Amino acid sequence: MKVLLSRFAGFSAVPLISFIAPLFLLPIIPNVFGLEAWGSVGTAQAVGTVCAIVAGFGWNISGGARIALSADDTARSQLFGDSFWCRGLLVVTAGLVGAALSSALVPAEFRLVAALVTLATTAAAMTVVWYAVGVGNARVVLLFETVPVSISVALAIPLLLLTEQLLWYPILTLIGFLIGPVLLNLRLYRRPVPPFAGRRILRAYRANLSVAAAETIGGSYTSAPIPLAQGLLGSAASGQATSADKFFRIALFAITVLSNTLQKWVLEVSYAHGRLRRHLVAFGLHAALALIGGAALTVLGPVFSSLLFGAKATPEIAVFLGFGATFALTSLTTPFIRNVLVPAGLNRYVLFGTLGAALVGIPLMVFGAQWGLSGIIAGLAASELVILAVVVTAGIHHLLVERRSAFALVAPADGGIV
Repeated sequence: MKVLLSRFAGFSAVPLISFIAPLFLLPIIPNVFGLEAWGSVGTAQAVGTVCAIVAGFGWNISGGARIALSADDTARSQLFGDSFWCRGLLVVTAGLVGAALSSALVPAEFRLVAALVTLATTAAAMTVVWYAVGVGNARVVLLFETVPVSISVALAIPLLLLTEQLLWYPILTLIGFLIGPVLLNLRLYRRPVPPFAGRRILRAYRANLSVAAAETIGGSYTSAPIPLAQGLLGSAASGQATSADKFFRIALFAITVLSNTLQKWVLEVSYAHGRLRRHLVAFGLHAALALIGGAALTVLGPVFSSLLFGAKATPEIAVFLGFGATFALTSLTTPFIRNVLVPAGLNRYVLFGTLGAALVGIPLMVFGAQWGLSGIIAGLAASELVILAVVVTAGIHHLLVERRSAFALVAPADGGIV
């Protein structure tokens, strides 16, 4: 238990530092450079987030388990090296495509900044977190991600204020994301990049294809509101969407921590020995987080947004209500995906739900734009309702089947009592 709590603390607290550090820098953009600059940065980050998911190619989901199951350190190093090239090649291609797209969406004076922000955000695909989880060592995250990213933020703040050149933000962010993997390569291979093994890299692409497809579809619709706001409503709306989205992303971290904590605990026992009861506990905790987190995001989001980003960059409370509803639905969905469907190999239902959410959600966001930014975010919440309906239906059916099977197996030993 002590080891488990130690790992929980390490893998929640250390990544949280990297997640929160930019909040010390980001308020400078709307308050010093204006709402159009803030909206342009937010649009570029949203495009870059999709590009990062494409470039990550499913390694965030599958990589940790593959590292943990590797036979020895040599196999783990080889796997990380293959992932480095697999992701790195896609960072370049997806990043360039995304940079061109984001620069076309923003006002002319922010095109170069937007292109660089998209490239920098895409480079987040080179994260070492999943490798650290696989080897069970949170210090890897601290040394090769948290420290470089935090240093880049610390350097960017005075440079932005002293020079009033927004370009410093994406340039230093890009360096912060890339220097960590390079340093890890020096530790693992004694060279800045690992050996290139073409056939293994092709096999890695094939192995991760289905996972990457589901992750890309999901990332596309959840990142759509800001670019849609930029294209349909203008820079002011995209700037306000960016402010609300920052708090939404921070809130999602709570879901990640809770699900990471509960997953092993739920799955370590069989249905005959209480797994269903543990599922119910997990559902209850995620439901509580949905209520508390959704309400907090709705009520406190506008307050903190005004304090950090300014009143002009803060949207109406209806936007935060939409993000709060999306958060709540995501929290309810997560235990069915992570604790029920994925462990049972029922990934197709996750893919079906994600695809349905995208097909329903994006048109609803476009349609909702006639009611302003709140209409777009309402479409986002509706998309999460679709995936919730799919995974809960499939998950409950699977739980009932497993429960019947478990009791059918133990019934003879219990004198036939079911």
